[in-house]
Amino acid sequence: MRRISEHPIIRATDSADSGLQPEVVLSPRELAANLAWIVNLRWLAAAGVAVAVTVARWVLAIRLPVTQLYVIAAGLAAYNTVLWRITTSPRVQPSRPGLSATAIANLQISIDLFFLAGLLYFSGGVENPFVVYFVFHIVIASILLSRRATFFQTALASVIVLGLALIQIRADAPHYHLPGVVSEQEYLHPVFAYGTVFVVASTLFLTAYFATSITARLRQREAEIIGLSRSLEEKAADLSRANERLRVSERMKSEYMRRVAHELRSPLATVHQMIGLVLDGHKGEISQPARETLQRSRARVRLLMDVARDLLVLSRAREADLSRQVRDINLAEIVAALAPDLEARAQEAQVALSISVPPNLPAIAADNESIAQLVSNLATNAIKYTPAGGSVSISAQPRDGGIELSATDTGIGIPREELAHIFDEFFRAANARESGKEGTGLGLSIVKAICDSLGAELTVDSEPGRGTTFSVRFPLTRRR
Repeated sequence: MRRISEHPIIRATDSADSGLQPEVVLSPRELAANLAWIVNLRWLAAAGVAVAVTVARWVLAIRLPVTQLYVIAAGLAAYNTVLWRITTSPRVQPSRPGLSATAIANLQISIDLFFLAGLLYFSGGVENPFVVYFVFHIVIASILLSRRATFFQTALASVIVLGLALIQIRADAPHYHLPGVVSEQEYLHPVFAYGTVFVVASTLFLTAYFATSITARLRQREAEIIGLSRSLEEKAADLSRANERLRVSERMKSEYMRRVAHELRSPLATVHQMIGLVLDGHKGEISQPARETLQRSRARVRLLMDVARDLLVLSRAREADLSRQVRDINLAEIVAALAPDLEARAQEAQVALSISVPPNLPAIAADNESIAQLVSNLATNAIKYTPAGGSVSISAQPRDGGIELSATDTGIGIPREELAHIFDEFFRAANARESGKEGTGLGLSIVKAICDSLGAELTVDSEPGRGTTFSVRFPLTRRR
């Protein structure tokens, strides 16, 4: 079955000033919908004619051939009934819907013009003010049809008006005078008749010109908007596919990191343990130079073990479906459990540590392991890069409908040009590398991954030489 387009169709039409120009016409489906709308209007027109004739004859006492006018109104209703049955029948499936719809539209408008001519003929002809109703049909034609078809209907309407005038200026032709409009006479004066034809015809052609021009512009804009919409849909689909490929790539990368880290943990732990045995003298006495070399090697192995550990933590943070694990979490309890270890680290680094987390804070939606890992990483990172004599504070407070956790230090800070990269894997700022502090470069990546999984907002404010503040805003738990 042929698919009927739901959007305007662009086709080439003749233009005197620019040759072939694209013209946007209604699609068959749109044209069919508009034809159904015209059928509904025609019911009102038929009823309006019957009411107007009744009021004119028996209320205003205007002498009119009511029988003929009622017959025309009834014929209009009967004709519209046929069209209504055609447009609403589900069994009607034209083999060529585009051409059939256009032909039906042209035929309907032409027949409507003749019905209007019949009504005018029996109610004063061109002396009837309702002769201007031809304009409505031209406007409808400009909406439904192409420019060429609209001007054809305009020419037909002008010929009909001329025919009415020619009949009325003949003395031997029946004339149904409309009292009160012009002086009663057997036939119209040719000057009045032809003047009326000129006014009506020129009005019709001007209406056709302006209506088709405006309609063409509107259809062109509609086609452009539809084209833009389709382009945006295609771009959105491309972006969705790219995002899916990115997610697959991220999952594969996380899985690869997890496997590598898992494979490295055991041999690194073994190497670390064996070096420890040698350093402890279980394999005999060793020289001082050898001891120093082994101590440096052990420190490097320990750093590799930390990298493997952080890789596992990072991969779990990115892959875990935390939405299945979240529950009501008391942030104060988690921080209190971590406090002894953090205080020991701060004391060893000769850094003053203050913790201010009220126990009565509202619960947050998270899981214990992720929050503990996040707090520990932020706090140890602050302690590590704060020189002796500095201070680190961990605090939490309600803010903007959530809970904000802050880790503030008076450490070395982060250069402004490097702030955008601090959450990248294995990235360490230049001043961090120069400080001589060992690090895996994965701590802040883990913090960022946890925040993303929990839907928390992570921000950083830093000034080199004056310290850094990391802030995490957690959403509150959803109460059932």
